[in-house]
Amino acid sequence: MPNPSYIEDQAELQWKMRTILMDWLIEVHAKFRLLPETLFIAVNLVDRFLSLRVVSLAKLQLVGITGLFVAAKYEEVICPSVTHFLHMADGGYGVEEILSAERYMLSTLNFDMSYPNPLHFLRRISKADAYDIKTRTLGKFLAEISAVEHRLMPYPPSLLAAAAMWLARLCLESGPWVSQVARRLLSDADCRRPTSSTTRPTRSAS
Repeated sequence: MPNPSYIEDQAELQWKMRTILMDWLIEVHAKFRLLPETLFIAVNLVDRFLSLRVVSLAKLQLVGITGLFVAAKYEEVICPSVTHFLHMADGGYGVEEILSAERYMLSTLNFDMSYPNPLHFLRRISKADAYDIKTRTLGKFLAEISAVEHRLMPYPPSLLAAAAMWLARLCLESGPWVSQVARRLLSDADCRRPTSSTTRPTRSAS
């Protein structure tokens, strides 16, 4: 999991810049019609990388587009080519530049692509909720807010999924949170807030 306070170690970045970057990545993700899981993996890769390396503002977009490129190659059956991703970046980078960034990001993360996607937990809750389509759709929308809102970063994906489905049921007036839904989720993962220390980022080439 990423360090929820990594921005304090970034000399040129602020949380609002991350928000702008994630909003842009969501737009690119939608234009390519990628899987929802791809977006969550990309966000996780970007946040984990920024937790370990200090990045200049000029390189922030490159980190973002590289994270989405790597996530798409990992999750999609048919992945857009590197030139398609570069086109979305308005030609600000070259092919070799993004391929080099891909290698650097993966080596920094020790090629660890594992991530307990919130959608996986949301599907399990939805199964216990009899696959109510309205609740599930609204729950997915609410879960995707975590991609933009940095204040949700400390919470585990299982808790984000639970909160999204609970709020969806509340908005749709679907009745109280049934015990079987809570049991299914809580049996899958520990929903305690993480307290372990995280590694401070090291400076990379700007």
